[in-house]
Amino acid sequence: MQPDRPAAVVTASDFKLYAYSVPFLCGEQADPCCACAPLRPGRYATEINIHNWQGKPAPLLKRAIPLVLAGAVGGREPAVQAAKTLEALLLPAHNATMDDCCRLTALLLGAPPAGPLPLTAGILEIISTVELNVTAVYTASDGGGAPSIDVQQIVARTLTL
Repeated sequence: MQPDRPAAVVTASDFKLYAYSVPFLCGEQADPCCACAPLRPGRYATEINIHNWQGKPAPLLKRAIPLVLAGAVGGREPAVQAAKTLEALLLPAHNATMDDCCRLTALLLGAPPAGPLPLTAGILEIISTVELNVTAVYTASDGGGAPSIDVQQIVARTLTL
């Protein structure tokens, strides 16, 4: 408390968290051996860009939730999957970083894959106390012709405590 100033009171309702749920697809879906393959045959890649456009550092918490890991489908309903990774990062003001398939699979598998990666798919959850600009760049190829590319802006959900 300071003389001649009222006490500052911070309540839980003044604290906001911004959460981003970013789907990712990485690796190759081979020709399906059965009718239960999660995707059509092809090669898939995702790059997730995280930009702190604010004038202050952004503390980030990132969790990867695999639904398909190295070709094994573990998250098909009624099954559910929990986060397999937890990573904290302080992203400086006006800086950016990215998580791509190499980074995501190394986090999920414990090391980069030694060869071609079977399909890995899931959700990267990003939580911060600072609003961010998050985009996902998806590419896919069926082995013939030019690959497709799609860029998606990921909208934050505001979590109020």
